[in-house]
Amino acid sequence: MAEKVIRVGIIGAGRNTRDKHIPGLRAQKNVEVAAVANRTLDSAKRVADEMEIPHAAADWTEIIADKDIDAVCIGTWPYMHAPLTIAGLEAGKHVLCEA
Repeated sequence: MAEKVIRVGIIGAGRNTRDKHIPGLRAQKNVEVAAVANRTLDSAKRVADEMEIPHAAADWTEIIADKDIDAVCIGTWPYMHAPLTIAGLEAGKHVLCEA
């Protein structure tokens, strides 16, 4: 029986997220980095192209609302950590929030 693939959405894709979190997630068995949202859609598209992420989201709410995303990795500025973590948990997602 095949193991379930955990699909992760990235919210906030600064240097630390690109250098540490995305490669770390990809190193895990059965984890797929499926989408990214950044400050603007253009920025998200650049990160998606650079990091070979299949979907660039226009807004963080798109990732939270996506029923195919199992977990989110929050790499935004700290003032957004609580609202994004709460939204992710309320949507039934697993949440990794950087310190």
